Amino acid sequence: MPLTNFDNKHSIVFSDPAYPEWYSQSTLSPLLPDHVLFVDAAALTDALEDSCELFISFHGPYFPKDAWPALLAFLERGGNIAVFGGMPFTRPVRADGTIEAEQQAYTRQLFLGPFFELKPTTTELQLDIATEAAFISSEHLHLQTLATGNYWSFYPKLTQVSDQQIDLGSAGPFDTILTPLLYVDEAEAAYGKNHFATIASLLDQQSGQFRGGRWLLSPWKPADIRDWLALDTTIQKLIQLATQGSTVLQARSLEACYQPGETATIVVSARSQQTHHVTATLHSPQGQLLQTWETRLAASTYLQESRFSLPEPLHEAGLYQVRACFENEQGIHWQEITGFWYWDKKLVEASAHLGLEAGRDYFYQQGAPFPLYGTTYMDSNSQRKFLIQPDAARWNNDFAQMKTAGVNVIRTGIWTAWRDLMPIRGQINASALRALDAFVMTACTYQIQVIFTFFTFYPPLFDGVNPWLDPRSLQAQQDFVSLLAGRYAGVQLLSWDLINEPSFGAPEAIFSERSVPNYDRFELTAFQDWLAERYSIAELQQRWRQTPADFASWDQVSLPVAEDYVTDPRITNTRNMLKVMDYTFFSQDMFTRWASIIYQAIRAAGSTTLIGVGQDEARSRISPQFYAPAMDYSTTHPWWNYDEMLCDMLLDKHIARPNLIQEIGVMLVRDVDMRPLRTEEECAALLERKLITGLIARGAGLIQWLWHTNAYMTSDNENSIGLVRTDGSAKPELRVFYEIGRLMQELSGQIIEPENVPETWVIIPYSQWFLRPALGVEATQQAIRILGYDLDTIPQMVGEHQLATLLDQAQQPQTIILPGLQYLSTPAWQALLTFVERGATLLVSGVLGQDQHNLIASTELEDPDNQERPTISPVARYEQLQGLDGQSYQFGYTHDKMAYIKKAHNSVRKYTRGQGRIVWSGIPIEQSHHTASTRAVYQQALGIVSHSQQQDSPYLIARQPLKNGTLILIVSEHSQEGHLNLDPDLKVSIAPNRAGAILTRNDGTTTSYGGVQIL
Repeated sequence: MPLTNFDNKHSIVFSDPAYPEWYSQSTLSPLLPDHVLFVDAAALTDALEDSCELFISFHGPYFPKDAWPALLAFLERGGNIAVFGGMPFTRPVRADGTIEAEQQAYTRQLFLGPFFELKPTTTELQLDIATEAAFISSEHLHLQTLATGNYWSFYPKLTQVSDQQIDLGSAGPFDTILTPLLYVDEAEAAYGKNHFATIASLLDQQSGQFRGGRWLLSPWKPADIRDWLALDTTIQKLIQLATQGSTVLQARSLEACYQPGETATIVVSARSQQTHHVTATLHSPQGQLLQTWETRLAASTYLQESRFSLPEPLHEAGLYQVRACFENEQGIHWQEITGFWYWDKKLVEASAHLGLEAGRDYFYQQGAPFPLYGTTYMDSNSQRKFLIQPDAARWNNDFAQMKTAGVNVIRTGIWTAWRDLMPIRGQINASALRALDAFVMTACTYQIQVIFTFFTFYPPLFDGVNPWLDPRSLQAQQDFVSLLAGRYAGVQLLSWDLINEPSFGAPEAIFSERSVPNYDRFELTAFQDWLAERYSIAELQQRWRQTPADFASWDQVSLPVAEDYVTDPRITNTRNMLKVMDYTFFSQDMFTRWASIIYQAIRAAGSTTLIGVGQDEARSRISPQFYAPAMDYSTTHPWWNYDEMLCDMLLDKHIARPNLIQEIGVMLVRDVDMRPLRTEEECAALLERKLITGLIARGAGLIQWLWHTNAYMTSDNENSIGLVRTDGSAKPELRVFYEIGRLMQELSGQIIEPENVPETWVIIPYSQWFLRPALGVEATQQAIRILGYDLDTIPQMVGEHQLATLLDQAQQPQTIILPGLQYLSTPAWQALLTFVERGATLLVSGVLGQDQHNLIASTELEDPDNQERPTISPVARYEQLQGLDGQSYQFGYTHDKMAYIKKAHNSVRKYTRGQGRIVWSGIPIEQSHHTASTRAVYQQALGIVSHSQQQDSPYLIARQPLKNGTLILIVSEHSQEGHLNLDPDLKVSIAPNRAGAILTRNDGTTTSYGGVQIL
């Protein structure tokens, strides 16, 4: 029977027989409360403006375009809506009946974000009730198997502003509270209990543009209206909820973690148009009921709160659970579950043997390689404010789910609001520390490693003027990390990440291709001192091509300015590109110095766990090749560069440090109409390729970003990245994560760290990268692609300025490739000559004898066979290269390359030096788009035999020996299914744009993973 105990005179139902998905009043009446007003498209605008409080529609995405201004104004007044039948407000209908294309222009104005139609893998789907929805009875749900309908996901933006404007990674206020009510699950899910879709959610508009409204959205179009009618009582209650306006009901512990002997306090609160009776219960770590409280929270637009304190301290360590049941005036029940910890010293002690050590390629635990597999996680609801609004019970549930996915490490930390955590230098927010205590307790419970990140992008100024160099800032930063590191010095599962994706220089210029100066006195003095350690004034004048009138003393030396950074050859203004190069090298050294200072502060605080820096594909910005020796490990965040992921991941693998592949996620890419370019399934395939490529690139572990999408940021991109949507349903990417987790668990105890690093080295030409990044990026990428995809070689990448330090290591390279050379530092060339004298083959293409300041430098090479001396000149559109075998190879140089790329000669020359040889192509072959010719020169010069089934191969294949078998990793960049013969007795198929693995064991058994199937 329809519910009649509340007033519906201001509720309207949009129903127009001319619209798709129309149902008659008699058909819909079992789903609706009494006394609603039915209106068609022509009458909707007037009805919305006439004291309407609730808008109801079963037309799903369809709505009158002419009524949109009235609808938007209605919502801005705090109006309530209940929309069933699909993703709302995505198919506007004109007055003449024309239905416009599906679009997100209208949902964008409502902060509902991008949306996707979902594709279940089975027709066996079942309803499930969300925890909070205590008002829904399973007997009303008819939990029968549902017929397949159409389902949608969406990515709402739940905040409309950033609350820390000075921080790029800032979260925002909780403008909107999203609460899932009803899920649809696949009856036989392959990877644990994960919700396929959310078919009913509440969005309570707590503040912001739509303050006061409550939106009930049901992005589900049933296959038959009988599926709706079977849920008549539930749908009536959902609509009843929508009439009540924005309602926020919460329960929390005053502190997230207590010490033995302390008394816990529970807080329940409400902001609602309804009075609520609250019953709160406390349960022990074993589930025993310990305490019951009751209170009444009056209806009010102001926050109402009650507190309950335990009569005496609790002495049992562990996680306590609080359940709060809110009952409103209409008898609707709502449940909130929270929890708190009592510090468990024994739990920490039980994890003491699980600390990690850093090897060369892998992390080790108890003497054995320990490949890390995990995700970034803060909180499924409060996200980056997890230390300010903690919920230990929610963390416990999320950790349990992550553990089933094979997670053995999570990355977390502070991305914003450091001043809130340390308002006064040396005094950290005590409640935030209690929250981190609870987080540590949860990690110890599941024996999951935690990497905690202190800072993001640039360290906080703390009243200074330069975050890297100002002593005031440095002292406060050291205090900050020392207090945290000292507090958890005994927790071996907790290690440290100094800073996420750092950019040296001006904070407002982070993510610039090369570091941009901050122009403060500390930076200027440090730059002048750095230069003075390397050059005399006269030498610097020569290197920068400046005169004594430009500067005659060190105090006259200036920082580079904006025009100095311009590398476009079409810009003919005089500028100092050489100064930018030196400043970029200076930034590497200054960051390394900063990182060393913070590293020592952590060690001085008594912490002995690992320390790293979470760097993205920085390239010319801040490179791990420079700072890795000062840290315990390096990292890569492979966000973009989808076609060059292998190069990006190898680029940051220091020869003596493990490289952890972090922040493996899929960015939002939009089409021209601003809809997502990729489907969710295509995003999942890209994530799979990234994960497998990370293993091929000798990654010490894989950390995905992010477990839950982050809706509490103003960034549309951040709102969409993750495995689990804000409404609690699972993206297709979660299936990929579970599948690769299955592989990683199988590899546990099987990984072998090779005795030696790869014999083939590719040199990263930083001198020319820092001068003109295009000179270094393309050449290096092409070298890695040819080696990896076509020649079955995964090399070691070594920075130009790290070569001299590697002369003393035991294992020396057999093959060195110096790609697309234009400029090279003299010490690097001397080191390369030494490697050659010891027996290495050096293949170099491009210009020799030009140092990093474009000054002539001796190569110490005698012309073979009295060939003419090189004459450096720009490349032509087409160049011919005479190979060692007399064959001629053609190379082409497109776009502006003829304006900035130079050649030395048009032949391949061979030199013998000591026990090794140098093969020099006078044309920079890796800068050309003729990859077939480059590949031929590589094979001829280095004697490499390709096992690839085709040249310009779309497949990346790598083999790794295991203790009891072999791991074969495969990545496909092809749009069609591929069939590969891996061995005489092993044929596989790989799905388009997918990746996977084959595990062959010594007992003859094989297992496939991901997109690879054994034929």
